[in-house]
Parts: sequence; C-alpha cells; structure tokens
Amino acid sequence: MSKHTYRGAERRPAAGIVLAAVLTAAIAVSLSSACATGRADGSGGEAIAPLAPAVRPAEYGPRPLCVGHRGAAGLAPQNTMASFRAGIAAGVDAIELDIHLSSDGRLVVIHDPVVDKLTDGKGRVSAMSLAELRALDASARFPGWTGEPQRLPTLEEALDLLAEPGNEKVGLQLEIKLDEDGSRHPGIEAAALAAVRDRGLIDRTIVISFDFPTLATARELEPGVKTCALVGKAWFKAAGGSRPDQAAAIAASGADYAGVDHRYLSRELFDALRAAGLGVGAWTVDDPAVMMALSSLGVDFVTTNRPDLFAAALP
Repeated sequence: MSKHTYRGAERRPAAGIVLAAVLTAAIAVSLSSACATGRADGSGGEAIAPLAPAVRPAEYGPRPLCVGHRGAAGLAPQNTMASFRAGIAAGVDAIELDIHLSSDGRLVVIHDPVVDKLTDGKGRVSAMSLAELRALDASARFPGWTGEPQRLPTLEEALDLLAEPGNEKVGLQLEIKLDEDGSRHPGIEAAALAAVRDRGLIDRTIVISFDFPTLATARELEPGVKTCALVGKAWFKAAGGSRPDQAAAIAASGADYAGVDHRYLSRELFDALRAAGLGVGAWTVDDPAVMMALSSLGVDFVTTNRPDLFAAALP
C-alpha cells in the first residue's frame, strides 16, 4: 500500500460484488468511449482522458481507496445522514463532506453557500441560524426520494456516526468551504478541528479545500492532521491548462495530497505530483471504466457518488 493512506483506516471489505458480472460488458464499452472523448462524465472535451486500464503498480496497493462523495450522493440526498449511512453500507473507505458556518456559529454540513439548490428553502447559510437551517428539507431536491425527509446535519452528528462501533475503519475527507462572496468563515477551521479532535478522529481525517490558505491554517492549528489541495477546472484554466510543471505550485500549498478533477489528470501530471512527494486522488468519478483506468494509473483514492459501482468495478 502507498504511504499516502488514512492512518488507522484499513481497507474495508467491498460491497456490491454481485454487480460485477452485470458491469463487465458495460465497462468494456464505456472504457473505449471515455478514453476516446475525454468526457467520462459528459462534462467537457477540453480535459485529459485517463489511460486505459493496465496492471496497477504494486507499490500503490491493490486498489485506490473509495471515497463517498458527500456520503453517497448518487444513492441518497447529498450531505445528509441518509447519504453517509448509504456510503458506509456500500463499503466506502472514507466519506467526504462539506461544511459552512451558520449565523450562530454552528458547523453545518452542506455544499453550497446558499440553500436554494439543495433544500426547499432559500437564503445564505451564513445568514441563517441552525434552527432555521434545520427546518429545511434537505431531501426535497433528490429525484424520486421516498425515504424520510432529511435535515441538514451538523458536523458533530456526522462525526458521531463515524465514531460509532463498527465504523472504526471509515475515514473522513472534511472539505472546508468558503462563503458566497469567497471569504473564509471566521474560525471555522478551529471549530471543525476541535470537533474532530474531541472524538479522537484526527488520525482518520484529511482536511481538503480548494482554498490553500485554509489548509495552511488547519495545519497550524493541528500539525498532525493531513491535508489535501483540491484543483479543478477553474484552477487549471487560470494556470493555462494541465501540465506537469504545475505540480510544483500544488506542492507549494504544503498539502499531503493533491485532489485532482479526473478530467485533467494525465499520466505526466500524475508522475510529476508523485515526484513532488504528494499523494494523488481523483474526483468525481461515477463511470466504472474511468475508475479502473485511474486505478491502473496508481491514484490513492477515487471520489465517487456511486460507491456501489466502485465496489463492483474494483472489488
């Protein structure tokens, strides 16, 4: 296994193996299409397609870690307790979630700085109290949802789930978000790390962010926590495209990992990131063919909305 892995989080048994036979033919077809077009998720042709699957290098372990995006956002309403439980049930190695601060200083799990797209309400998260946020239905926008209405969780509730007996091997990727105007939530790093520390989960946590100063603050507050610099379309556009020489700028963040939009992860960039001493992850991948291609490249983790498909493609 690579040295870049969750401390205290061994691999969990994969779930969904029964899907493997069903996926085999689909993987063969979609692999050719994904690698030919560079649009594994249909979201743009300017990106770089992953290489076709080959043999995964032995030094990187048997397969990447499976990170459930916002829990399991393809199976249940994202960033809700239902989604986190669905991800764990599907066998994720870690769950990824996003946090903002409410107007009364509570750590709320939600991706966007506004509630409009993900709930039945409207407004800016940082302008609403926890009570106001908890009154919203976080499952209102999930197509076909027939389960119980979901509320926006606090970070503490999500951490308590990870601390439950039986979940000791599940890691956490904790994304600290910026407010709607691009400013940092005052004190959010300290509050989040205190909650993680209080539950003994520092060794199972990686703080992730597109904002590199946020990562620096997290390391200053908790030198033992791992961090991951996220880079995607906006970063590569500003940098002039995906090139190996950009590995130095990502490494300069001081992070332990680079989390790269998979559409921009070429073999050359991957090798340069490795040479810079970084672990490498790829997001967000729901195509089993691309999961396999990234595994053969040697990435440390793959973030997906569909951990059930990951378990079938890479048992």
